[in-house]
Amino acid sequence: MKNPAQPLKCERHGALAGWECTVCHHPLCPDCAALKVLNPITMLACGLCGELVEPLLRKKSDTATLAQRIPGAFAFPFRGEGLPAWLGISMFLWVLSLLGAMGFLLGWAIALASLFGLTRSTARGGDHLELSDFQDPLQSIVMPVARFSIVMFPAWGGVLLAAYYGKPWLNWVALLVTALWSPTAYIGAAAGTSLLHLLNPVRVLGATAHIGKDFGVYLLGIVTVGATILISWPVAFLVNKLLVVPVLSGVLTQMVLAFGPLVGARVAGLVLMLHGPVFGWGDELEQWEPVLGDAQPRGELPVKRSLPAHLPMSIELEPEAPALHPAQQVDRFAALEVNPDAEAPPEVAPLDVALLPSFGEQSAVAIRKAIGAGKAEVALDGFRSTGLTAAQQLSFEELVWLGQTASAHIDYESAELAFHKAAERPAPAEELGRARVMLARLLAERLNRKDDAQRWMTRVVAEQPGTRAATYAQTWLAEK
Repeated sequence: MKNPAQPLKCERHGALAGWECTVCHHPLCPDCAALKVLNPITMLACGLCGELVEPLLRKKSDTATLAQRIPGAFAFPFRGEGLPAWLGISMFLWVLSLLGAMGFLLGWAIALASLFGLTRSTARGGDHLELSDFQDPLQSIVMPVARFSIVMFPAWGGVLLAAYYGKPWLNWVALLVTALWSPTAYIGAAAGTSLLHLLNPVRVLGATAHIGKDFGVYLLGIVTVGATILISWPVAFLVNKLLVVPVLSGVLTQMVLAFGPLVGARVAGLVLMLHGPVFGWGDELEQWEPVLGDAQPRGELPVKRSLPAHLPMSIELEPEAPALHPAQQVDRFAALEVNPDAEAPPEVAPLDVALLPSFGEQSAVAIRKAIGAGKAEVALDGFRSTGLTAAQQLSFEELVWLGQTASAHIDYESAELAFHKAAERPAPAEELGRARVMLARLLAERLNRKDDAQRWMTRVVAEQPGTRAATYAQTWLAEK
């Protein structure tokens, strides 16, 4: 997977490229990429040369900024998986609200775990609530409540201090600290940060600073959510009073109250998606996504020339005796009658063992036939069972084909053998360099033998100068 500094465009169509060929290195749009079927798997391939491709990536923040994503958070409860999640949590809250104020508080204490789950789901690119099984009350109820209490510590702590000292201005200080503390602390709580880290102002405020300019966007979104929550209380009151349908009025009331928290959890999840490493969430790779998202190739594979049929000369295991002239044809028993002491002539000509094909030749013929018939599994099975013996008899093109096919079937041992034998064969510079690059990449990326890979890349640069393979090898070596 590659992440170019600038978006690449397809050279044929001028469209945004979503893949790059691993061999010819052309950037490919959906019309230039194709699907390559190697039973039982389907891979993405280059529509120009037919080789495998790798997706081009870009940072999620480049795909859409936080400011561009936040409006979608307010629409989340009305679409996709958001609507059933919103309805489900509202019905749950309504059922517990029938128990009175204690049931209302218990319902929201349990719902906190679901809101944390929604934040995590959003960070992973999902649209669903991650519900707890509630088999462990400590982890399902007590811990989320404890985490949320720490998140809101500046708010309730500031109010208590202002009341204790009788200084109303402390409420404004608490409001300022809450604005800097709570939004970031909530993300840390949802991501599973330890309680000690949540209580550490250096870590929490440091994370706020690391979010950078997106924190201002996040804070604006949270303020909007807060305004929505404030408005939802009188709206919920009116719904409960004016709508006289018993169950429906209760569920709708809870839906109005749950709207703001759901949106807030979604907004926090978007920040976690774009800035996960700040909170110890995921890794750097998760901050990238395919340039074209879920786009699929629409192109066709090129018509490739078939492999040359280097079949050995036809050999008769029991060659017939040379045909005799009718005048020379003598019954073998009649000859014995003429000369009883003579040795009886053989029924057939003697078998010359030197003319028999070797085991390697026989294996190569079977593998070659399977390749020609497109039977990848049969060819691979034959190559696995004969290995080096057959490899000595196969052509350069056949070995490269076997190496690519074995690699696609996650048979890296056979792929290494095929590529290694191909890399030692005489072949055009471009093709030989390409085989050696594929061998080096297999060693580095699949077998974790980076030193061996480096030696092969160095050979490509030294022995196939001026080829595309050498250019790629130089870039690869420079990056290492």
